[in-house]
Amino acid sequence: MKSRYIIFADDDADDLELITGFFKHYNNSTEVRECRDGKEVMQLLDGLNHDEPTPLLVVIDINMPRMNGKETLMAMRHNPRYKNIPVVIYTTTINESDENYYSQLGASCFSKPASMEGVRQTARILADFCASQI
Repeated sequence: MKSRYIIFADDDADDLELITGFFKHYNNSTEVRECRDGKEVMQLLDGLNHDEPTPLLVVIDINMPRMNGKETLMAMRHNPRYKNIPVVIYTTTINESDENYYSQLGASCFSKPASMEGVRQTARILADFCASQI
């Protein structure tokens, strides 16, 4: 098992498959752990032993069932172990107010691209970021 990993959380299976597929193409040395909602993200993080590394990056969709992206980000930022993990909000709907809010919590925002090339470019940016962290 690879020791460094990224978490992608999105309840849309097609979006998750596209972004993780391109990410793996650009960075095959980083494991991808997929979650369908924020509860799965927090269960994964809370299940880590204290000697296990935290993820290089967590990518979160905002509109998810059970625990949405905003709630997930807040839970991460309130836990001392997770508060410094880089987070990217990856969603179809984002406005300036939301972007400012997420920025104050130390998260970056990416709009989900409408084209396949846009998804590919976004995945490459995320993959390059993770590669630079190792």
